[in-house]
Amino acid sequence: MPAPTFRVLSAAPALLCACLLALTFTAPAEAGKKKSTAADLRVVDPANHTLTEGTQLTGPVKVRTDRKADCFGPGTGGSGDRVTVPGSTALGQLANAGIVDGAVSPLGITDAFDFGLGICRIGSAVAPATGYWYLKVNHEASFSGADQTKIQRGDDVLWYLIEDFNDPVPVELELSAPATARPGEPFAVKATAWADDGDRSPAAGVTVTGADAPTDAEGVTTVTVTNRTTVLRATQPGAIASNGEAVCTEALRDCPAGYATTVGGTRRGDEITGGKASERILAGPGRDEVDVRKGNAPDRINCGPGKDRLIVPRKSSSRYRSCERVKLRG
Repeated sequence: MPAPTFRVLSAAPALLCACLLALTFTAPAEAGKKKSTAADLRVVDPANHTLTEGTQLTGPVKVRTDRKADCFGPGTGGSGDRVTVPGSTALGQLANAGIVDGAVSPLGITDAFDFGLGICRIGSAVAPATGYWYLKVNHEASFSGADQTKIQRGDDVLWYLIEDFNDPVPVELELSAPATARPGEPFAVKATAWADDGDRSPAAGVTVTGADAPTDAEGVTTVTVTNRTTVLRATQPGAIASNGEAVCTEALRDCPAGYATTVGGTRRGDEITGGKASERILAGPGRDEVDVRKGNAPDRINCGPGKDRLIVPRKSSSRYRSCERVKLRG
């Protein structure tokens, strides 16, 4: 398959379209108060460190462009003006994530081009002139600008910083593991490799946290854990590190799938319904309503600035802050 045009456009003027695509949290929360969209977001730096991972709501947002965002070449820095980014896009989701998660803030965005916004920096990770931010939605490379790449509820959005556009695009690893396990008893996990075009195959020879051995030809290995909650991840040289899979070994009934995730809100008034045992809800600014009566209530809730309303079960052990109105129900 020929290399997509956008890849080679991240460094020199002739290569501009590549990085302009590069602009982005698993979704136990639902958004509806102002038509926010909840989708998965993961950002990974070149050292395979995950900067952020979780569910991120998104709506229209304004961002200030950065004069230092010149990774596309001399004279390509931003104007410093504030620009409006459509909400249900990969760039809009990423900008909203930066509101509640310091690991993906600041963003280095340039408006030097007529055909869209480009991104050079996400948090501490800055694209060199030789590289670009690689964007995938639902395990497939995006071929449109990040401010034009539409995302829908439940989508999986991945950002990865490639430092040399001459290098082949790495495969993306995905890990599947049970939500619960018994301490000291081995259980099976499976690693999958996703190619640039969305094709998938078993990921053999992959290292998994706590695994007895690398994955076999079917991408399977066994893991033994003892901690109350262990986050498993699959890694392999030359591949994008996998999603983190939280496995709980204590109080099994309180650790359903989706445990230990993070849900981020927007600047607007969001309606967030916690349906699973999320580890954190970060509602952000705005007049939010957070209802965590369904399923297992999250461990930590930060309603953020604004006059917010939180509804929690009467017997909830959740810790919450900045919630002006708290209702105990059920």
